[in-house]
Amino acid sequence: MNKSKSHDVVNDLLKFVLCELKEKNMSISHFRIQKSIFKIKMELGQDHPLFDYLPFYWYEHGPFSKVVSKEFRQLKSNNCIQYSSHTVFLDDESFNEFSQGNDLVDKYPIINSISDGIFADSNSFFNKFDEDIYFDYAPFRFMHPFKYVLYETTRDDELFSSLVPDNYLNVFYDCLSDLPYDNLLVDFSVAFSRLFSRLELMNDENQFLNNWGYIIRPVQLSWLTFARWVRIHDHDAFYNEDVISWKSELENYIKILNNSVGKFEDKTENIFNNSSYAPDYDSFEDKMINATIGNYLKD
Repeated sequence: MNKSKSHDVVNDLLKFVLCELKEKNMSISHFRIQKSIFKIKMELGQDHPLFDYLPFYWYEHGPFSKVVSKEFRQLKSNNCIQYSSHTVFLDDESFNEFSQGNDLVDKYPIINSISDGIFADSNSFFNKFDEDIYFDYAPFRFMHPFKYVLYETTRDDELFSSLVPDNYLNVFYDCLSDLPYDNLLVDFSVAFSRLFSRLELMNDENQFLNNWGYIIRPVQLSWLTFARWVRIHDHDAFYNEDVISWKSELENYIKILNNSVGKFEDKTENIFNNSSYAPDYDSFEDKMINATIGNYLKD
């Protein structure tokens, strides 16, 4: 594959999308831009000449492209992109330059039609688009509840305020039941099952909500670890050279998850006699998860 051409195609498409957003006065996050370009790719279809030049893999926050990220950072370093509350928009000078014409879109006008469909309804785009991407394209259906129920509830106070432990555990069980069999995923599946068993026991003793603060860490690590497997399972050929390093990172994350679940089990042994326990996470595990979530917020 001509990787240089991928960067050229992505650069043109990224500029086009940023101009479209500027025209519609829509300021969105880097990761939603990623999903928008992924949606264009999927709407073009596998037989389209551009399909293979838009390389993605599934990861922590859905479809992700290192090529899109690199071209985005380049525009940012050139001061073409400005930030406000984790959302991005083109500055006026760059908009005037990029909107003069786009050879890629001129050659493939269907891109314009697809873009119009994506951004036509701003309310739907901001409230449904991300989840629709999961519903329509995620490699496994359980990835939607895994991310948007199990994981996001640990990051969103509003979701937690309406949390019903029985419902949460039902989702957890469904995700556990639907995990695919893969040699790389066996140890993860065991740790995930152990976590579910302990959460179920806590719920039986009406100690689930009281100790939510200690549940957060292993649940977050579960999703972040699974995400490192799913990119190995579902990635475009562009990234084949990365698989060896991805497998090594997955092994590392599984160790971190096992460590976290083990400590969680140890600390909850006496939970029914003492609800004021505090898990003792090691500094490496703490830095790993903070760096992961911190990078998400920063980008």
